[in-house]
Amino acid sequence: MNGPFVIVGMHRSGTSLVSQILDRSGVFMGSDLQEDHESKFFIGLNKWIYENAGADWARPLAVQELMDYKPAKKKVEEYLRLRIASNSSKKYSGKKMKKGLFDMNSKWGWKDPRNGPALPIWKEIWPEMKIIHVTRHGVDVAASLQTRSSKNWEEDENRFSKWVKMYKWKDSKSPIRRGQRSATLSHAFDFWYEQMTIERKILRECESVLEIRYEDLLTNPESIIEEIWNFVGIEKDSELLEGISKSINKDRAFAYKKDKKMCDFALEKKEILGIFGYTP
Repeated sequence: MNGPFVIVGMHRSGTSLVSQILDRSGVFMGSDLQEDHESKFFIGLNKWIYENAGADWARPLAVQELMDYKPAKKKVEEYLRLRIASNSSKKYSGKKMKKGLFDMNSKWGWKDPRNGPALPIWKEIWPEMKIIHVTRHGVDVAASLQTRSSKNWEEDENRFSKWVKMYKWKDSKSPIRRGQRSATLSHAFDFWYEQMTIERKILRECESVLEIRYEDLLTNPESIIEEIWNFVGIEKDSELLEGISKSINKDRAFAYKKDKKMCDFALEKKEILGIFGYTP
């Protein structure tokens, strides 16, 4: 059995790019990948962890309550082990194995922004796992979250306009949208700060962690990719290195600097950014 390579990082922080790099480099990241390069199998398991904590993807702090209550944490871990060892894990691996993912014998892993808060449970299951932690400037993360939220709100609002008439005389069991954490730049930034704080606390207790800054990967891709390869144990391939490097868009590094309002916002958040080694 080989322990997995798990990508940890806040939403919109470049974790998809790192997952794609691993995939192109020969690390199996799942046969059930979504467009964002996340395994549907592990997304489902992480969502179940969050549900047991009463947490939400945009409100991860409650996951700590599950970690602190040992009886519940133990039962959650028990269920995860059963799922990982069962035939249902074929969704991820693409093949039936006697002990499920515990029989994986090649380099493999998965990416999901929920990995960070849920990491204490995953570490119990795979103590030997290796972690790649990806971070990005908080203002760029907040701006990206808000942009996505605005786009999704238009879709939610259109759907609401269609079904609201049906619920004129009865209660609706579904909200227009579950939560508005990313609807404003300020709240989206608070979300970044919350998850970054959680990840930092958990990773302090972990071994075999590679820290990657998204901005460094964009501006100096060859060096950072080689660093990832060394960590994972992949031999250098100059042709592949050049191909991956050329596919990376360097313009996304510190994108907020192109917008004066974003720069002003960054100045307002100077102290918080500084906690994680970022400047306005």
